[in-house]
Amino acid sequence: MTVNRRDWIKGAGGVALGGFAAASVPAKAAVPVGRKISLPDRANYRFEGIHMNAAYVHPMGTHTAEAARSWLEARMTDPARNWPFENARDHAVELYARLINAAPGEIAVVPSTLEGENLIAAGLGLGPRRGVVSDSLHYDAALALYGELAKRGMPLKVLAPRNHKIDYDELDKAITSETKLVAVSHVSSWTGFKHDLKRVCEIAHAKGALVYADVIQSVGAIPFDVKESGIDFCCAGMYKWLQGEFGAAFLYVRPDRLKLLKRTQIGWRGLESYQPHFMPFNPPGPPEGSWVLGTTTAKMFEVSTTNWGGLATTVGALQYLLDIGIDEIARHRAPMLDRLQDELPRAGWAAWTPRDFQGPSNVFSRPDAKERYKAPLEAARIYTTLYDQRIRISPSVHNSMEDIDKLLTILTS
Repeated sequence: MTVNRRDWIKGAGGVALGGFAAASVPAKAAVPVGRKISLPDRANYRFEGIHMNAAYVHPMGTHTAEAARSWLEARMTDPARNWPFENARDHAVELYARLINAAPGEIAVVPSTLEGENLIAAGLGLGPRRGVVSDSLHYDAALALYGELAKRGMPLKVLAPRNHKIDYDELDKAITSETKLVAVSHVSSWTGFKHDLKRVCEIAHAKGALVYADVIQSVGAIPFDVKESGIDFCCAGMYKWLQGEFGAAFLYVRPDRLKLLKRTQIGWRGLESYQPHFMPFNPPGPPEGSWVLGTTTAKMFEVSTTNWGGLATTVGALQYLLDIGIDEIARHRAPMLDRLQDELPRAGWAAWTPRDFQGPSNVFSRPDAKERYKAPLEAARIYTTLYDQRIRISPSVHNSMEDIDKLLTILTS
C-alpha cells in the first residue's frame, strides 16, 4: 500500500494524530537490560589509543553501534514499514526520562541543544522588558543569541566569573523585575565549572524568573534530577556523555511551565488532526483545511520528521548508561579527576575547574600548552581537547587510572 504524508496526517476520513507517538513501536535495546557492566569498560569500545575527550564527542561503543546496525538493517530490508508510526522515538524518550527523573510526556525531541534553547527563548517572547541574566561560562553561541536579542532592546546582564566561579550573591542582585529567564550551562565547556542548579533555581524563582540549563556537558556523566534541581527547562544533545549520535536532542519542559510558552513553529508533528476539504467525499470547509493543534511538550516543539535513526541508535546508548548507573559512572571518574587536580598544578598548570564546583571534566592552562604538548600527545595517541593555552580532560567509562598516569607522564615533563 502506498501512503503519502497527507494520509499520515489525516487519512481518508480525518483521522486524529494523537496516537502518533503512542503508536510507535519501540526498538529493542542493543544491550540486554540489567546486565552487569564493570568499570572501566574497555571491551565495549573499539578505538585505539586513550580517549579522554568525551566532553567534545564521546566514542561510540558496541552497544550504540549495534543499535545503529539494527536500524540500518531494518531500513534496508523493510522498505514498506510505516516509519512515522514505527520508530524508536518513544523508547529513546522513555529511557532519557528515566535518566533525569522526568516523565516522558515532559520531553520533546529537537534537532540540537542550542535549537532547544532558541525554542525556549522564542516561546517566552524575550525582548523589551522580558530579559535574560546569564554568565560568561555559558555556551558561546547561546551568549551570541542573547546578545543579538539585546541589540533589539532585550535587557541582558552577563556575569563574569570570580576565581573561576559564579557568585550567587551577584546573580541574585542581577535579577530584576525585567528578568524573564536565567540561562546557564550546568557544566561549562570553557572551564568545567558546575553550577549548583538547585541554588540557581531558588534564587531565580524567588524573584519570579525562570531557569534554562544547557545540560549537554552533564547528563549521562553525573547525576542530574530535574525535580530535585527545580529546573524549568533544559536540553541535551546525544553525542557527548549520552554516547549517542548527532542530529537530535532532548528538550525538557517542566509541566507547569508549558502554559507560559507560546508556539512559534508549526509542523505535522504538532497536529492532533487535519481534515482537508477538497478531496472527494470530504466534508465542506475552508480550502486550507481544518486542524487541531496538540498541546503536549512534544506537540509544541516537535515540528517535523525527527531523526529516527539517531533516536534508534541512542536507545542502545541510553540503556547502557542506565544499566551501569550514573552514580557509578561518577564514582568511577572521581579519583581520576582528583589525581589531575593534585598533580597538574604542581607541574605548572593552572587549574580552571574549581574542585568544589567540579563536573565530569577538568580544565587546566599554561601559556605553551599546545606548542609544547600537541606532538607528544598525538604520538602517544592520547585524545583530549587541547587549545593554545589550555587543555580539557574528560575521562569516561572506558578510562582507568593507568590512562591518567600516561597522560600525566607527558603533561608533567
